[in-house]
Amino acid sequence: MKHREHKSSPGFPLRHVISAFTLVELLVVIAIIAILTALLLPALAGAKASARSAACKSNLRQLGIALISFAHDNEHYPADVHWDTSISPFTTYGWPASLLPYVSSNTALFRCPATGPEFDWPTNRSPKGYPFPFNIDTGTSRFSYGYNHWAVANVSGYGLGGAPGSEVPESRVLKPADMIAIGDSDGNGVADGDITFHRVPTPSGPQASFPPGNRHKGGANIVFCDGHVEWAKQSKWIERTDEVARRWNNDNKPHRELWVSRGGM
Repeated sequence: MKHREHKSSPGFPLRHVISAFTLVELLVVIAIIAILTALLLPALAGAKASARSAACKSNLRQLGIALISFAHDNEHYPADVHWDTSISPFTTYGWPASLLPYVSSNTALFRCPATGPEFDWPTNRSPKGYPFPFNIDTGTSRFSYGYNHWAVANVSGYGLGGAPGSEVPESRVLKPADMIAIGDSDGNGVADGDITFHRVPTPSGPQASFPPGNRHKGGANIVFCDGHVEWAKQSKWIERTDEVARRWNNDNKPHRELWVSRGGM
């Protein structure tokens, strides 16, 4: 049997095609690819940020439904803090533990997807000695979401989170669709479980003590007492206007006399 002689495929050999590109042409192609990559990366980053914000809104929507269910079952909103003197003379956050059974004990819902693993809800005892699920300490724990406990002032009683034994009745919230409930915290590890309009005097002027965060394009997602979620720039959530202030208060009034510490403006 005779062996057939291998013949090259029709057209130009591969080496001729490669040699047809000059160095300048190759550099131009590389430059075009680099330009396209530079154009696409911000768009991809923006798409990823939007996806994280959407997932955060989904979390808050579910927490909002849990809050409604808790309020209906108990006829009051969760207390902001938990206190057990047999463990510690100091309080810890209680509202996350109150809502946890209403989300099938899914702790992942309490972490915004735009935050890192340090915001995961731990299962070990807190530095103050509180066991899970009361182990999110006030003042020290990193936590994605804060509760509207204080409203416009820390002693006003116009927020949602009364102390244990003095919880805010469900009926006190006059306009659930216009009452801020839970939203992105500023995530600095200081009272992350609270968000508030409350302001304290500083050398640069009155500043919100625990404002909503700015992790979503400079703003925060917030769920209201009726379960709907809104996004706004951080500055808009704490803007010093009657329209904004009333959304923090359960009687839907601005209470300007309480905007700065315990005094007026």
